[in-house]
Amino acid sequence: MKELIAKIKMPVLILGDIFFLYFSLWIVLNLRLGEHLNKPMLDAHYFAFSFIFPLWIISFYIFGLYDLSSAKNTSSFYWMFLKATILNGLLSTTILYLFPNFFEVTPKTNLFLTLLLFGALSCLWRYFYNFIIRSPNLLRETVIIGKNSQTNELVKKLNSNPQLGYRISSVINIKKTDSFDEKLLYSLHTLICPLNLNQYPKLANKLYRSLPNFNFETFPNFYEKITKKVPLSQIDEIWFLNNLKEKEQGIYEKIKRIEDIIIGSLLGAVTIIAFPFVALAIKLDSSGPVFYKQIRIGKNGKEFNLIKFRSMKKDAEKNGAVWAIKNDSRITRVGHILRKTLIDELPQFLNILKGEISFIGSRPERPEFIKDLEKQIHFYQARHLIKPGLTGWAQINFKYGNSKKDALEKLQYELYYIKNRSLLLDLKIILKTINILLKGGTL
Repeated sequence: MKELIAKIKMPVLILGDIFFLYFSLWIVLNLRLGEHLNKPMLDAHYFAFSFIFPLWIISFYIFGLYDLSSAKNTSSFYWMFLKATILNGLLSTTILYLFPNFFEVTPKTNLFLTLLLFGALSCLWRYFYNFIIRSPNLLRETVIIGKNSQTNELVKKLNSNPQLGYRISSVINIKKTDSFDEKLLYSLHTLICPLNLNQYPKLANKLYRSLPNFNFETFPNFYEKITKKVPLSQIDEIWFLNNLKEKEQGIYEKIKRIEDIIIGSLLGAVTIIAFPFVALAIKLDSSGPVFYKQIRIGKNGKEFNLIKFRSMKKDAEKNGAVWAIKNDSRITRVGHILRKTLIDELPQFLNILKGEISFIGSRPERPEFIKDLEKQIHFYQARHLIKPGLTGWAQINFKYGNSKKDALEKLQYELYYIKNRSLLLDLKIILKTINILLKGGTL
């Protein structure tokens, strides 16, 4: 039963929002029109709002309101809800009044009242939903065998997010499993074991005899499912052979290339429009060229010239390549604005159209840094199995990195993307990127 509930948490949340959207519209129309409400009028409103409501759902997703990790009754959650609702109102008003002949109705008052009523009802719905899914009765008892830093990270995340559906009953040192009580397995839902379980035959035999009583998962798979990244310290070469089936990605890569050409063309149009204003601002602010070219490493370790609008002072790296840092003194006044709005990245449409980078992928890194990182971080070269990207899974889930520790953390997200990349995951990254831009963040 708990397993079924875990699988339907997200669909139930979305269906609940859809129900309250149409219910709010129905209530508003009946209250305002009463006995004058007829079927043609009702159909016209349902037709118009059926174009608007999906945008509201997408807006909620962009603001993270369908992310179970954020499903908490906190002020930050309801602040996100309020911002998404305001954006929905602006989008709806714009669409309805830009295309009045298509929709046949321009329900200014009905739109406002529906948004207001839905906001109130959905707030109540979200409050009870967030409360219920954190119930102790819905938690699945879980034991982890093996202690390490990533185990501690996982336990901390699950303990602070009961809405994910797991309760860590115990973390057992794998070197002390001889005293492991098999009776514990009968009350378990999930047992998490290290990937190298074959090195512990006695433990493996105990688990095998009790197998029907619990779900079994390896630590890398469970960690990946919860954190959406790959635990680098827990995998080996066999993991790559088992999980990275590049030959099966042929159709996806062809479709993605078509998407890149379309997105690259759109970015090119925006760049051409913005160029005179950006170029003037850069020139007035500091001396130096408008564009900045830099050698980066692409797919299979191939070098290429990445092009951007210049955001740093001229000769910013006359003493050699260094990591960019927060409040970097080398960044110009206009450069800060360009980076904050990602306008400095627009010229990369040329790299996208040339096929050197994709819109979505790992951030292309500099050869000076890669040379050192490949020596310090195991499997770092694996990020070059795919084209780098303008945005990506690591960029939307982790801060801008400027150290070995940051590079290691981002690599774990990059490996998750390389393993799980798909059109659906790409769409999720695009929507999350929009969320970052709306917040005024950087990639």
